[in-house]
Amino acid sequence: MPRMNTAVLILPQMHFLDYGSCVMRRIADQFRNRLTIVELNDGDAMPDNINAAIQQYDPIFVFGVGHGNVNIYTVECMTPYMWVCNRATRMMAGRVIHLNSCLTAQQLGRDLIAKGTTTYYGNYEEFYLIIGCNWQIYPPCSNKLVTTVFDAEYTVEKSLFSGSTTGQAQQARLKAYDDEINYWTTGPGANQPCAAEAVRVLEIDKSIAVM
Repeated sequence: MPRMNTAVLILPQMHFLDYGSCVMRRIADQFRNRLTIVELNDGDAMPDNINAAIQQYDPIFVFGVGHGNVNIYTVECMTPYMWVCNRATRMMAGRVIHLNSCLTAQQLGRDLIAKGTTTYYGNYEEFYLIIGCNWQIYPPCSNKLVTTVFDAEYTVEKSLFSGSTTGQAQQARLKAYDDEINYWTTGPGANQPCAAEAVRVLEIDKSIAVM
């Protein structure tokens, strides 16, 4: 049986994935005194290491940021890790899975549930992020603009790690998107450059945030 209060976080770096991974590392730092959190960063976010961590720690929570498609989730350097009906999907039985990866909710998420995953969070269409404004590229985690979509999406983990149920975590996720949208429309970010673009991206990502 998966170990409660244990999480494995798959955090690749290349191909712009560090924009999400750095936000999740910040969240992990807030909860290390309450949970056992295993991070697989950068080059460690590869299939053999992921499988070994899941077998060793048997986590109830597995989070992964990565690129994907309707039936596949990839990790560092777009290396395939989990696809419909492969061994990795069977390893997720009994766990709560969150894949921040484009399109995976369409087929892979359904397959995970069929294989015994207790709860799956994912993105039904392409997940959009913001890496800069007015042709200027910002480093990961450098400002609110580049973290805003992840601050909303990763409310799933903040809620679960705080003891919420899976359903409560989904409601908190959707509310967090609304809060971020309000920040850029009527809040402190309303007059900042690229506020309108931030709102549009948040609206899209909220609309595809499924459980």
